[in-house]
Formats: sequence, C-alpha cells, structure tokens
Amino acid sequence: MFAFFILFLLIDSLKSCPLTDNYLSRCHCGILTNGDSYIKCEEKTLNQIPTFKRSFPYDELILSNNNITSLLRTSFDNIKTIKRINLENNSLTFIDNDLLRLLGNYLEELILTGDNHINSLEFLIRYPLNNLRILKLNQFDLSEINFEKIFSNMTKLEIIYLRSCQIKQIPNLSNIQILDLENNHISNAINLKNSYIHLNLAQNFISSISLENNSQLKTLNLTQNLLTSFNFSMLNENLTDLNLNYNRLLSIDLNNLPKNLLSLSINNNLLKQIKFSKQDSLSSLDLSYNQIKSIEKNLLFEKLNYLNLENNPLECNCHLEWLKNLILFQNKFNASTWTCLSRKSYTTFLSSNFQCLTKLSLPKINLFNISYVKIASDNGLFIQWSIIDDSNILNSIQISIAEPFYLSPKFHSNQTEIFLSNQIQLNKKYHICLILLHKYARDKYCREFFTDKLIIIPMSNEIILEKTTNRNSMEFNYDINIYMLLIGSCIGGLITFILIFLCCYLCFQIHKFNLKKKNETNLSYYSRNINSHYRPYHSHSTTTCPYHNENLSNSTDSSQIDTSLSTTNLKHIYQTIDNQDYTSFKRENQLFDLWNESIRQKR
Repeated sequence: MFAFFILFLLIDSLKSCPLTDNYLSRCHCGILTNGDSYIKCEEKTLNQIPTFKRSFPYDELILSNNNITSLLRTSFDNIKTIKRINLENNSLTFIDNDLLRLLGNYLEELILTGDNHINSLEFLIRYPLNNLRILKLNQFDLSEINFEKIFSNMTKLEIIYLRSCQIKQIPNLSNIQILDLENNHISNAINLKNSYIHLNLAQNFISSISLENNSQLKTLNLTQNLLTSFNFSMLNENLTDLNLNYNRLLSIDLNNLPKNLLSLSINNNLLKQIKFSKQDSLSSLDLSYNQIKSIEKNLLFEKLNYLNLENNPLECNCHLEWLKNLILFQNKFNASTWTCLSRKSYTTFLSSNFQCLTKLSLPKINLFNISYVKIASDNGLFIQWSIIDDSNILNSIQISIAEPFYLSPKFHSNQTEIFLSNQIQLNKKYHICLILLHKYARDKYCREFFTDKLIIIPMSNEIILEKTTNRNSMEFNYDINIYMLLIGSCIGGLITFILIFLCCYLCFQIHKFNLKKKNETNLSYYSRNINSHYRPYHSHSTTTCPYHNENLSNSTDSSQIDTSLSTTNLKHIYQTIDNQDYTSFKRENQLFDLWNESIRQKR
C-alpha cells in the first residue's frame, strides 16, 4: 500500500512539474526519501534559468554544472517558496541585486559559482534572509568585502563556504560552526579569535597559526600551506581530526597530542624524525610520502587501526622488525605498498630480512701525551700514545708536524712512543697529529703543543725510545722527490711522444705536397711537347741527319713544293717522339705513308 502511495506521489509530481513544455525534456521533478520535492535539470543543457509556471511549492532547485551566466531580477519569481538553490559550477557573470527579494522567508541554502570577477554581495543584504543557514560561494572576488557587516543580520547562518574568493584574512564571525576558506590568499601568521567547530584553511599561504582560543574546534584542515613547524600543544582537547598534508614540516613531536584526537594525516611533508606519544585515542595515522627512515617502537601503533608509511625510505633492519611482526601476527595494517631503501635500491617492506650488520669498532686514541725533552745532547719531542683496536684493523701509524712540515715514516701498529728531534725549538707552538691508518679510513688526532719547558731525561735501559733525526725528514723528502721525478718523467715522455708524432706527421704532409707538385709539373711538360711536334710529311721512317739535303729557301710556291716532293730531291721533316707516345705516333706515320703514296700515284 505504501509503495502505491509513493508511486502516486511521483506520478502526481510529474504532472504538476512547474516547468514550461520546452524544458520538460531536459528537467525532471521528484521527491526524495525524506519527503522533500525537487526540480533538477540535466548537466550542460541550460544557458539560462528555466521558465517556471505557478504550481505547488518545491523544496530544492538543482541547476548545477550548466552554462548559466546571468541571474536576473525575475529568475525565481514563479518559484518563490524554494528552500535550496544549487547553481554550482555555472560561471556566473551577473547577479541582480533584487534576485532574492521574494525568497527571504523561505531560502535556507544558496550555492553559487562565479567567474572570479563578481566583487559585490549586495544581492545578499538588499533584502533580509531570515532563514538562510548555508551559504556557499565559489570563485568570487571578495578581497575587499566586510564580512562582519554582510553576515551580521543573518542570524541563522551556520555554514559558510567561501572557496577561491581571493580572501586575504580570516573573518571574525560569530555563531558560525563551519568555515571553509579553501584556496584563498590567506598568509603570514594566523591568530584565530573566534571559536569554530570545523575549519578548512587548505591551499593558502599560512606559515604559522595560533589556535589557543578555539576551544570548540573539532576538525582542522591545513593542507597545502607553508608550515615548517607545528605545535600540538596549542590544540584544544576536543580536536578529533587534523590534516597537515603537503606542508614543509621537518620534524614533529607527538607527545602533546589532544587526548581526543582520532585521525592525524601528515603526508607529503619533509619529515625525517618523529617523536611518538602514548596517546590512547588515535586510530588513524598517515605518514606517507616523507623521508622517514626508522620508527621507534611505541604502544601507540598497537592501538592504531590505520597506518600508512608508503613512499618513505625505510631502513628495514633489526630496528624495524617489531613493526613487521605487528603487521604479520596481528594483521593490522596493509603494508603491500611500503618500500625499504637498501643499497640505493627499493624493496618491498614485507620481503626485507630486517637484519642488522655487526657494528664495526674503529681504532680509538686512549692516550696522547707530548713532552719537550732533552735526551743526551738532543732536544726534541717525546710523544706517547695508546690505541684501542678491538676489531684489529689498524695497519700503521704516522706522526705529522705542521711547521716546519714533517711526516714520519709509517710505524708498526704496536709502537707506542717516539722521540723526534726534527729542529724543535724552544718557546714555539707546534701542531702535532697522530695519524691512524686502518682498513677503512685514515683518522687523524691533533694537538697544539707549546715548547716552553724542557725536561731532561737520562738515557737508561728502562726507557725504550726510537730516535728519529733529520734523516727521517730527508728520507721522507727523498721519497717525495722520487715520486715527483717519476711523475715528471711520465709527463716529459708524453710530451716527447706528442712532439715526435707531430714531426712525423708534418714530414709526411710535406712529402705528400712535393710529390703532388712534381706530378703536376711532369704532366704540363708532356702536354707542351706533344703539342709542339710536327707531323711527318713523307713516308720514310729511316732516321737521317737533320741537315741532309736541307733547302734553305723560304719560298712556298707550288713548284718548290713539287720539287720537294720529288724522289730525286727528298726533304725530311722529323719530330722527337717520347717513348710513351711512340705507339700512337707510329700509327699516324702509317696513315701518312698511305696518304703520300696516293699522291704519288695521282701524279
């Protein structure tokens, strides 16, 4: 029966939906489970407020995520009993100051989204809004607004959302339970004087904050600010939820957590060290995306229901084995995404062996005494030392003096004293160092010593001394000279090799250039000889004296030519033929012989 009644109400509401026909295909009316009626239009379908016709009252108008840009004076005239108006994500550019003139006694919730340029709230104060409880304004320019004046007459206002409104200061508002100022321009130190129950200051520029006067505060969101430190002692005992994500916190002390705190989130910071408390109420702790390497064992973790250590360079050694056991045996946390840093590579938390390397004990100085003494006829420094080497890694020992520079030869690791007479003078300050050379490093222990008092020590068999004179310094200098000589020889050899290589390369290039030039000269010579030769004018190929039967006449008439061609008075014209062209010239001579024979036959 009840189902039929609900169905009847739905059918009746559809028939009485107060919209004109051209909007019925894009909007619909309905009833919520609590009995509230509503009108909702589909997203991205409207460019203006729908036209309403008179009908029975509706509780909620939902026009969010559309393309409405203007709210006119008459936009809500035919739906004046509406309680909640939602115009979120519409990028409003204009709001008439008389928009809410008929809604003052009915409107309880108003949600509007602007285009970042609307800088007036006159439409809220032009007419009294006696029942307004919730106001959400997004993307307005409220940097110059006096909020105390705007909200002074809204006696029932409890929840205010002013996101992305370019606000620079936190307003002092009374009777407000929830204040949301996310993504504004609030900066510097913040001192809240009013008591809010829920406060959201995320995505601002806050560097420090004081909350000592907020005794009723239960939730605080300071995500994505500029905090470098945070004092938990200023929090009131009623705080249950604290969010400090995306700040610049380096370390925190959790010893002063509020006793009622349930959830603490500090992910995406720079935390390296955390001091934990024995807080009993905390059930959720998020420390992901920090620089935490190790965590001390604490009873707090046994009481947690949620722990996140994802993306931290945890050193999964024996000091964190307790946490692995807590996860495996009590099945409390999901550690599948936790990682451990081992030798510059990451491994999963649960797959690590959690073993500690044996701590290596390095050699340490137990005694280091220096005296200015005279033994026999020599003045010098008498140095005594005692070394603790539990790991037996000490190789040798050396002594160094700064001025004048002196470095002793290497002594055996068992030697405990030495006498240095290396031009040590009275009333002078010396910088003396004992150098321990071991397997892993070169440790140096130094002292300043002033030679103001000379102690005379007689030679006896009871004192075992190793006397080192300037010969040691000379030996050391000799060693240095040997090293320098070797280095110089290597450098000189390298330079000599480079010079020899350059000389060979230059000689090769010069030889190549001369050979090329010679070839070019020979080619031009042969070309001139070939062009200057006269072709033979007879068929005789026998070589004779070039002046045989020579005719010196310069006449060129035909009779002389005939005479010259007669067999009784032959003339010979010769040319010099190079060996390389002999074959071609021989072929030409044969052709010329044939031509001369043909001429004689014609005659």
